[in-house]
Amino acid sequence: MYLDTSALVPLYLPESDSEECERVVKGAQGIFISELGRAELARALLAKQKTGLLDAEQRARISALFDRHCDEGAVRLIAFDRDTVREATDLMRQVAPDVLLRTLDAIHLATYLSVDAGPLFTRDKRVLEAARKLGLNLAGE
Repeated sequence: MYLDTSALVPLYLPESDSEECERVVKGAQGIFISELGRAELARALLAKQKTGLLDAEQRARISALFDRHCDEGAVRLIAFDRDTVREATDLMRQVAPDVLLRTLDAIHLATYLSVDAGPLFTRDKRVLEAARKLGLNLAGE
């Protein structure tokens, strides 16, 4: 199963939809994310620390857990390259004008399409709209 950041973050940070995300991911044959997800998770952790919802120790602990999951293969990081960015650009054009896909979301979709990861799991409404328009296999539906 491929997770974009909207589905990844609730697995590591307590959020209102964390239980639902855990339910959808439970039993997945593997978890795939873009390398982009690593940076976006780090940003989410820093934002939670800035707002006082996490302290530095909690942030470091969650970050270490994520790194361990990556090192152990529970989370598989997928690199992206120039071809992925080109594909992302094509995807933005394919779903426009109905969906104005953000650049990083398009990179997630292009990365997803580059691997055999099973269904796509996203909690982002715009990504869901684009994925439906593209006829992608979605988790949790």
